[in-house]
Amino acid sequence: MPTPPDDLPRSATGRVPHWVVEQAAGIRGEQTGWRTAPVAAAPARGRRRRRAPAVVGIVALAALGVASWLSTGAPGLPHDVVTAIETRLVPDPSAEVVGLADAAHLSDEGRSLFYGTRPQVLGATAFVGQCVDNQTLRTTSAGGAVGCFQEGANSIVLYEPADPRLHGSVVEAAAHETLHAAWAGLSVDERSRLTPLLEVEVAALAADDPIRERIAASVGQHPEGRPTELFAYVGTTVWRAGGLAPQVEVVYGRFITDRAALIAVYTDGQALLAAMGADIEAASQALATREATTAQRRAQLVADTAAVAYYRQAYQTKADEVSGMSASRRERLQLGWEWWDGTQLPMAPATTTLAAAAELLVRDDAALLAQAAALQTDEGAAAAERARVEGLIAELQALQAQLDPGTSDT
Repeated sequence: MPTPPDDLPRSATGRVPHWVVEQAAGIRGEQTGWRTAPVAAAPARGRRRRRAPAVVGIVALAALGVASWLSTGAPGLPHDVVTAIETRLVPDPSAEVVGLADAAHLSDEGRSLFYGTRPQVLGATAFVGQCVDNQTLRTTSAGGAVGCFQEGANSIVLYEPADPRLHGSVVEAAAHETLHAAWAGLSVDERSRLTPLLEVEVAALAADDPIRERIAASVGQHPEGRPTELFAYVGTTVWRAGGLAPQVEVVYGRFITDRAALIAVYTDGQALLAAMGADIEAASQALATREATTAQRRAQLVADTAAVAYYRQAYQTKADEVSGMSASRRERLQLGWEWWDGTQLPMAPATTTLAAAAELLVRDDAALLAQAAALQTDEGAAAAERARVEGLIAELQALQAQLDPGTSDT
């Protein structure tokens, strides 16, 4: 092989490839193997396999990105599209969450919204601090449910009191927060049509209806949130025979299959507390009357005991006086007496009158003992009733406290 001329192409190492020398000498034609040799295909597949983890990483990051994007409300996509995407990312609901959806009579669309928020059901300790973000829509605890919906994160947090008698409050809260999520997905036109109709329904409530106070408390210093609060509160707490305005009921029907039954959850909870309050009121009034009577009887016993003691002393003084007289004077002495209770002892020989007075003292002592025993029994019964009523009051207060996790100790 001749020495290659200096003007031939060289590799990066300074060597002149063998095929270049041969081509310059006219021994072989154009070669492409050095640049695109078929054997290079195998290493190429190997490189793709080595890069596979990076591709997986990119896919994982993309999935995380989608989740993050959805958590911010997926701007630019219709709510139903977002819900459909989220449904594929949300794990199956727990039996507890499904039970709440059942009890709240949520429709398939309502369940999709509810499950899509990955609801958390927490006790008092875990719930504290969960619903303080300014971005949350919070259900107040004015005798009702407690929970919150955060639209940006599309999440629902619910508080369940420890006492099973208050389970209806978390059912109500689940429906309430789901309706917040539903409102977020309605179009601007739908909201504009519904808001005045909802205002009419609230205006028709009694002036002292607690729902008015609860709506005001939830709206707080954010009047822009009033429409969604109206939608959630009216949907879960307001019912009239035949339903509300047809346009309103049609929208609610998308998310709730039996709104009358859902309202019953709210009214039953209110009825429980109202019945307890009524029982306490009636028992307290009866107890007050009973205690007033026993107090009067106690005062009368004290007065009668003092009167008997006074007359006993008077009797003893007179008996000693008569006993100190001569026999002839005693025989001539006449005595009459009006006893402390009005009993008349007519004028008679002193010994006769004193004997009658002694009998009255025996009678009075026995009567006072019986009166004291009966009164003690009645006072004991009144004390037991007071303890019972105080227990009812404490029970009601404990239930009311459990409705507000900020004051509940459980």
